[in-house]
Amino acid sequence: MSSLINCPECNHEILSRLGTVCPECGYTVGYFNGDKKRKIYGKFFALTVFVPFISFITILFASQNKYSMYVGIAFFFYLAIKSCPLLFKDIFLTKFEKVFFWGIWIIANSLIFSMIFNVLRKGFEG
Repeated sequence: MSSLINCPECNHEILSRLGTVCPECGYTVGYFNGDKKRKIYGKFFALTVFVPFISFITILFASQNKYSMYVGIAFFFYLAIKSCPLLFKDIFLTKFEKVFFWGIWIIANSLIFSMIFNVLRKGFEG
């Protein structure tokens, strides 16, 4: 159920649902209304796309010795926390978005964490 908001252009009361068009001025409720939300969404999208890749490459190169691996693991956890969808919960407008980005975050970080686990296990066995 959508709530009512005041139109940012003419202050007429409209639904907050995406795609709602104000009957007074034609303003359309959308994802990127306002520069602040656009910047936050762009940052989150970039983090979602690039952080798993950066973490993977970091762990791959850090696996050469024990100490660089520990630094790589710390870097992985730092990036995983910074890209957590919980920090960006205000930008999600639909349940699909929330589930989609949480799914990507969980799957990507689980795969990288299993890679770390395997590298550490093989490194300490031999």
